[in-house]
Formats: sequence, structure tokens, C-alpha cells
Amino acid sequence: MAKKADRPGDKGGDKAEREEGGTRGDRSKRLLDLVMTLLGARTPVTYREIRDQFAAYQTLNADAGLRAFERDKADLLELGVPIRYITPDEDDSLEDGGYVIDLKRFKMPEVHLTPAEISALVLAGSIAHAMPGGAYPKIVDLALKKLAFDLPELPDTPTEFPRPSVLVHFPERRAPLRPEFGDVYATLEGATRLRKRVTLTYQAAQTNTTSRRELDPYAMVYREGAWLVVGWCHLRKEIRSFRVDRTVEAVQAPKPKSPDFERPADFDVKAYAQRSPWTFTSEAPEEVQLAIGPAAAEVANEDFGATLVKRVEGDHTLVTFDCANPEFATQRVLAAKGAIKVQRGDRLRARIVEELDAISAHYAEDR
Repeated sequence: MAKKADRPGDKGGDKAEREEGGTRGDRSKRLLDLVMTLLGARTPVTYREIRDQFAAYQTLNADAGLRAFERDKADLLELGVPIRYITPDEDDSLEDGGYVIDLKRFKMPEVHLTPAEISALVLAGSIAHAMPGGAYPKIVDLALKKLAFDLPELPDTPTEFPRPSVLVHFPERRAPLRPEFGDVYATLEGATRLRKRVTLTYQAAQTNTTSRRELDPYAMVYREGAWLVVGWCHLRKEIRSFRVDRTVEAVQAPKPKSPDFERPADFDVKAYAQRSPWTFTSEAPEEVQLAIGPAAAEVANEDFGATLVKRVEGDHTLVTFDCANPEFATQRVLAAKGAIKVQRGDRLRARIVEELDAISAHYAEDR
């Protein structure tokens, strides 16, 4: 028994409205059926024949049905399906014009990857394998096998897909990455791709306290040995970056097929990734003054942001700026081994002392 929606006799105008307002799956099926109808025909298919097979075009107002067909045809053309209209002038065997799919243009060229390209993809996949937790390893393996399905089976080709000897190091600080890091990363990456808002449970480095943030994720950036998610923070009302390894939980908003935001047209991911870490904002800014000695002179030429005031005193360079990324500043001061001194900035000084105490305690435990 045919479904009511497929009965040619059901031609009420309200049925067309129901069809137009149907689910996306219904419309996708209709577009696919239209492609299959044209591919399966040996001769051009007239609109009259198409109309008889699709309830969506069977309206009381003939023009409404034709407009629905034209919309579907336009969508297929935009998707790359080369539909052509053949007139009797082009084919004298036809009494009426009809539609065909140009098979020569419809078949996509085969994709052949070079060994170097395959190696680069496997290297990238190795990074995903090194991430603790999550489902990335299985997904990466399946994707690589699909990409390399047409590699020649040479006598020396191993049964398993080749994987280079690559050691990917995810740096540890006071504690190793949590097992759920991979799941948090996967959630944030998916939300970035689907333009979905996320709710973060975030742990501050200085106070070790957690807070909840609503974030529109614009991009994922890998900087200084850590993954960052960058986006619009609804609490601070500005673009902020959050370290993924400090994100205790990430929950994506419902309805994944409906975007929650549009990334600003002027937001340049590449430009953001190339910014100086001194200018990042992870905490409330604090005015800091650093005295940079000759052994770390190159640091004085780095980008400290728009608030920078620089002056030279003897063989030292004094840089004063608003520091909103104290963790990076702490790393640079400690890495300078005394060549950089904090002249002003109580919070930064306290962070450095805390870091030194943690290092001392760590080595005391190993005695």
C-alpha cells in the first residue's frame, strides 16, 4: 500500500505546503530520488514525467509545483550535479524537451595521494593516537584506510597500514593529562566545526578554583605546547582563549545541526595563532614591569601589546605592560635563569614563587 504522500491523486495545495515544511530527511530523500530517476533514464525525462513521480510537484496551481521543482534543481546544481535540459533542436528524436545528468561531468576524478602525502597524513594521525582517552585512534585509522585504499599491493607492503616511528609528547606540568582530555578536545573541536555554543567548567591555574563559562568557539589553536580554544566569552563579553587541559568538562548545546553563532568575518584564525603570547588574555590584567638583562636581550624585542612602555637603564631594558597571561610570563621569567627580574607585579611575583616551590617539592620527593 503506497503512502498517502506518494499518491498521485493527492493534489491539494495544502499537501505541497506539508511537503515544503517536512523534515530535512524527507527533502534529502526527494533530491536523491530525483537524481536516481534521471540517472536511470535512457532518454531525457520531461517535467511532466517527473511531476507524475513526485508528490511535491503535484499541486493544484501548476506554477507552484514547477517552482518547487526549479528550487530542487537549483539545489542539485549547487551541489555539483550537472543537470542539463535537452531541447528537440539538440536531439531530433525528441518530441518534447527533457532533463538529463551529464555523466561525463558527474563522475568525480579519482583521488591519488603520493607516498609523501600519505606519510604526512599518518604523521598527523599519530598525534591523535597520542592523545589520552577519546575515540580518535579508531576514527583516524578508518580515515587513513579510506584515503589509502588504492595504494598498490607491493610484495613488501605490510598487512597493517604503515605508521612512522613518531613520538608525540604532550607536556606534563604538575600532573599528567587527564584521561578525559581526548573527550573534552573532541567536544570542543566538534562545537567549533558545527558553530555550537559550549558550556565550560574551567579550572583557574592560580586559584585552582573552577568556574562555568558560556563560549562560542571560533577556533582551536596549538601554542607553546598546549591546545587552546578561542572564542567569544559571554561572561567577559570579549574574545578569550581557554586551555583545553584546564577544561574539566565541556558540554555542547543541543541540536547540533542548528548553528548557535556565526564566526565574525574579520576574525583571522591564522593571525590570532601568530600573535605574541604576551598579548593573550587568560586572566584579569595586571601592570607588570620586567627588568631584562643582557643575557635575555632578545626578549625585550618581543610584542608585549599596545600598553608597552620601554626604556633602557644601563645594561638593562625595562618593559612595562599590562600582563593578562601570567602563566606564559612565569615560564619566560624562569627560563631566563635570573636574566629577567620582576620589578612590579605582585600577582606575577607570587605565581613565580609558587612555581619554584612546586619544583622544589617535586625534587624533594625524589630524594
